[in-house]
Amino acid sequence: MLPLATFQYNNKIVLNFAYATMIWGVIGMLVGVIVAFQLVYPSLNFGIEYMTFGRVRPLHTNAVIFAFIGNAIFMSVYYSLQRLCKTRMFNDTLSMINF
Repeated sequence: MLPLATFQYNNKIVLNFAYATMIWGVIGMLVGVIVAFQLVYPSLNFGIEYMTFGRVRPLHTNAVIFAFIGNAIFMSVYYSLQRLCKTRMFNDTLSMINF
């Protein structure tokens, strides 16, 4: 019988994307809370033109859709692909470049 090949999955890239997902989730949702309060209390922009509802809402939308959800998708792909194919990623350096 042939000996079974032993290897370890590349979980470092999965953890990197998990941390980025959590960080961007907190940032995006915090901006969403600020935007929600600005709907009730419009004076919360403190007279700063860059803090108005119309300028901050796209930041919330882009942070949640592209940063939070995008990192979560990459995290799940890197986690599940290695286990479905029962092999490591081709190159750890390319994974870090993708990160």
